[in-house]
Amino acid sequence: MSSDSSARFMARYFPVFLLGIFMSILPVAMTATLWFDTYWRNHPDNPLYTVMVTGGLVVLLCLGHIAMVRGLNGALWMILPVLAVALLTALSLIGSSLHTVLQLAALVLPLLAMLVFNSQRHREMRRLLVELRKKRC
Repeated sequence: MSSDSSARFMARYFPVFLLGIFMSILPVAMTATLWFDTYWRNHPDNPLYTVMVTGGLVVLLCLGHIAMVRGLNGALWMILPVLAVALLTALSLIGSSLHTVLQLAALVLPLLAMLVFNSQRHREMRRLLVELRKKRC
């Protein structure tokens, strides 16, 4: 990749890549925190479990994004199950004593993250990254 084509690639795809990262980390952190604070409110190790689970899932998401940048075909399958678990966790919070806006945000954010990964530009970026990996090998 030349310097000019690299700059064009970054200008076109870097914003959607960052949107994918942040839109996947935010719902995972939000739903894990809400779930532990709802169901394990009085547990003495609540903060420890919240940080450990959230940190582990965020590391998994980051590894998936690193694999995506490296051009691995199955990298998205490291990210999407985490978002599906976040969505199912948000569904389990329905009917709890949480504020309606928090419940709605916990439900909508994983869906928006999946929408970003399904967008034409993100699919195009992943295809180009796989092609670039094949050229390097």
